[in-house]
Amino acid sequence: MEQQNYKEIVDIDQSQLDNMLLYSNPDIISRFRDMYNVNEDEAEDLFKETRKFLFICQLKGIFIPDDLLILDEMWHNFILFTKEYHSFCNKHFGRYFHHLPASKKEKEDHKIKNETDPDGAMKEYLQKMEHLISTAYDYLGEETVIKWFTVYPVKYSKESIKKLRKE
Repeated sequence: MEQQNYKEIVDIDQSQLDNMLLYSNPDIISRFRDMYNVNEDEAEDLFKETRKFLFICQLKGIFIPDDLLILDEMWHNFILFTKEYHSFCNKHFGRYFHHLPASKKEKEDHKIKNETDPDGAMKEYLQKMEHLISTAYDYLGEETVIKWFTVYPVKYSKESIKKLRKE
């Protein structure tokens, strides 16, 4: 199996992240709290972590694993504020930053790979996770890695997110 090459072309730096983290929007926090049973501080923290995730999304090979589904929920929430999201993207990325779900073909290919070569599929997934974790560590630090990959998988598992969702 060929090792994925994640060498970076995009030049990102700490000042870009610092500027992204200065962004705030109480409407985004309010809507998220309308959808999920979280307090304001928790929603603010999730929005901050989402902006950090967006920062590293500029790099090749970054994806949202199940461990970070709560950040994906916040990202969806942010996108719904179309004008604000568009402005944020233009300011910080110089373009609209798309959130693209897996295509039908990608999902079918993934399913076939899992059925025909489960060991190979697991190896590929672990390589992608290793890249994601090492990128998060390199650009965002140990505290973020611990939060995302130790705290979030328990606190914001799929089942926990379902329980947090308001009816």
